[in-house]
Amino acid sequence: MINKGTDREIGKILESNSQIDYICEIYGKNDVEYPPSHSDYKFGQFVSIEKRIENKQIEFVGVIYNSQIVDPEQGRSGPKLSRPEEQNMFYPSYVDEKKTIVGIALLGYIESSDERKRKRHCIPPWTLEVDDIVVKLNEEEMVFFHEIEDEIKLGYYQNLLGVAGQFGKDLLSIIITRLKEKRPKERRSLSLIEKNLEYKKMTEGM
Repeated sequence: MINKGTDREIGKILESNSQIDYICEIYGKNDVEYPPSHSDYKFGQFVSIEKRIENKQIEFVGVIYNSQIVDPEQGRSGPKLSRPEEQNMFYPSYVDEKKTIVGIALLGYIESSDERKRKRHCIPPWTLEVDDIVVKLNEEEMVFFHEIEDEIKLGYYQNLLGVAGQFGKDLLSIIITRLKEKRPKERRSLSLIEKNLEYKKMTEGM
């Protein structure tokens, strides 16, 4: 289990758009004594949500792919945050003050049992719940999630592109760059993924 303190808690789950697309309300100054800074919930920040499920410790791992500033006083019925091409999906009615909300794409989970940790890059079979606590991960924890069978893996590649929409390719580029810095021995294989991503950008832009 990844150790974390309250200073790493950045917000709580508010709602979902799908099985792997969640909305997180970032803590403000009225919610906690030391609210998170802007860098704690930046684009590309990895996060986790821990839950006890079926007598196992499950750590859902995701990444922030979008954000929105909400001010209900400006004639709105509430915030809306979804994939960039689907801007009318999210209308929670219980946010009634100025808030920042972020979109989290779930990338997989870490299952802990009998001192073993199994990392899976896939759609989790379980769902999160409203008010589940969202915690930021550091760079070492981010790299750990990608280490499967002694290699760096991005098994969530297509799922992330599907959730993040027009932001997906830029987000993957940021993740790959960070992994190359932390795991220089994997630069060659990561560069191949990066070239494929650049080719997608080029061909889709034609």
